[in-house]
Amino acid sequence: MLGYNWVLNIILGLVWLVVAANRRASRVQETMLKELEHFLLELAEQYARCADMREALEQSCHTCSGSLRRELLELTDALEHDRAEGQVYGSGKRKNAYVMLLFSLCHTIRTYGDLQVGGVSLFVYNIRYIKEEVRIELLRRQEGHYAFLGLTGLAFLPFFVCVPIQWWSHSVSASLDRFYVGSYGFVTLTVCFLLTVICVVTVQELQYPVMPDARRHTIEQRLLELPAVRIPVDRQIAAHYSRYLQKNEQLKVLQGYGNIREFLVKKVLRAWMCASAAGVLTIGSRLVRAHQRVGAGGSIPAALVLIAAAALIGYFLPDARVIILRARVEYQKMEETLRFETLVLIVIHYSQITVEELLRQMERFSVVFSRALQRAVDDFSYHRRESLERLGDDLGYEPAKKLADGLLACDDLPIAQVFHDVEDERAYNMESFKRKALDLQREKAAFARIIAFLPFVAVLVLRLVVPFVLEGLTQLNQY
Repeated sequence: MLGYNWVLNIILGLVWLVVAANRRASRVQETMLKELEHFLLELAEQYARCADMREALEQSCHTCSGSLRRELLELTDALEHDRAEGQVYGSGKRKNAYVMLLFSLCHTIRTYGDLQVGGVSLFVYNIRYIKEEVRIELLRRQEGHYAFLGLTGLAFLPFFVCVPIQWWSHSVSASLDRFYVGSYGFVTLTVCFLLTVICVVTVQELQYPVMPDARRHTIEQRLLELPAVRIPVDRQIAAHYSRYLQKNEQLKVLQGYGNIREFLVKKVLRAWMCASAAGVLTIGSRLVRAHQRVGAGGSIPAALVLIAAAALIGYFLPDARVIILRARVEYQKMEETLRFETLVLIVIHYSQITVEELLRQMERFSVVFSRALQRAVDDFSYHRRESLERLGDDLGYEPAKKLADGLLACDDLPIAQVFHDVEDERAYNMESFKRKALDLQREKAAFARIIAFLPFVAVLVLRLVVPFVLEGLTQLNQY
């Protein structure tokens, strides 16, 4: 069983490499946000000095490096060749949202000219809004770094104590070996391993929140193109229509998580993946023990129970992720609505801007509202008013619905008149967003602390307390 334990340790080591890569990527993003904040400040100063947007961009780009510099150079090149936003960002690769905001601002100024608002350049005035959003995101990441500090390591480390515990137990009493080499040892070791992986993934999911991308063509969608998969799924939905209809409405709120058909395929797929992983671990354990000329690594019934338990966990993993995404989607809605309001503030002084153009820009920025906005953009040319009315219902978030109602009113009134109070609305939403983001960060960190302690409790109880208690009771019965 020691060989099996070392194999699991190696697998956890590989998982740690993935976690470390994820952490490095987060640090890179944080560094990029710092550079972007400094770049925006430098850009405003350069533009105020030379009043030439191209020269200001070129001079300010020297302060940046890496992927941010590449994106800014792409922005400058697109402006120089007068390419539209869709030609730059329509390839499917998701760009930095703040650079996209800056591109919208630069393209608007280049197309319609700069204006003065209260004696201040409109270009410089709107850069302030983008810088505010960058600062909020940077502070959120920094606070999250300290709130989750050490929790991933806390979830990892207990499992690596299993080998020392087994060595120490053998030195105390050789009769304790039966709890580490038999069926009990195999099942408890595998349970501790799976629990460690689940807890590590959960902590990472809470610390580095990522919303699913509705534009990505998932493996579930590809599988549903096969009649052998699509027909049984449709029959299952038809047999439990009312229950799945309610579930589909919940999934629609998440926007990027797919519909009920994709969700059912995802559940079966995750169950199969977890059962396969448990099966591989079981076979690996038996091969290791056979090579060591020891008895079979756990009985067949115990192995089957373990595989069934892993399949059950995998089947309900998508439901657990939906619960996490429900809390995350509220934050994402607030963030994207602020970005939409910034877009409106960028174009509000230009009567030449059309509703369709503004709607397309919103759709390119969005993740959580992407499907609703994509549907509105597709239908806009044929059913203008109907598409905007349906958009308000599909968004399902009051501040965003208010913007959709404003777009509908732009048919009869100038955009500046319709959105005359958008700056005050944005200021209020900004304060509300910062407060709710801080509260959500604290709740996630508190939940992550509980999750991070579960592997320690499992290893302590299953691999140390229970064997010693049972051995003690056995010794008492012999007297």
